[in-house]
Amino acid sequence: MIKPSLVKRLCQEKNLLAFSAGGDSTALFFLLLKQNISFDIAIVNYNTREQSKKEITYAQALAQKYHKNIFIKTAPFIDKNFESKAREIRYKFFDTLMQKYNYQNLLTGHHLNDKFEWFLMQLGKGAGLPELINLKQLSQRKNYTLVRPLLNTTKDELLDFLKNNDIIYYEDKSNENLQFKRNQFRYQISNDFI
Repeated sequence: MIKPSLVKRLCQEKNLLAFSAGGDSTALFFLLLKQNISFDIAIVNYNTREQSKKEITYAQALAQKYHKNIFIKTAPFIDKNFESKAREIRYKFFDTLMQKYNYQNLLTGHHLNDKFEWFLMQLGKGAGLPELINLKQLSQRKNYTLVRPLLNTTKDELLDFLKNNDIIYYEDKSNENLQFKRNQFRYQISNDFI
């Protein structure tokens, strides 16, 4: 699932995994282990769901079991514009860790379904070609590279990997809330199309 050329690069560099305990980042966690890629993990707790406590506990257990450093951020209460403010908090946290501990790559669990969902959302906004194809496997940030190792892997492939290996993960039920435009694209168009 992770390209050999990317495996080689990640094996030679210092990596931080953006972890949520959801299917995507959990699959990536175990795929990185399988490839002997060294990494630490960072997780944000937004305190919007009771289940988030279990997700943090699970992340801590994985970090302890596999000897990973773990960084946990408890976000302040977000009363409106949740998606954009949560992203802002998350990336500010990641940016700080990347600089403080000299990580070279921030790894995320974005996959092919996310890529197609992004494309459709941008197309719906009337975006130009640069925005339509902006979700790339490697994106250079100010002090590090944002790496999406699973960008050419479908969500179903990741779920099959988790199931076949009896790996626990958590589903965030808020991802099914159709009040968020991203979820409308995901559940009503892009997932079915893929």
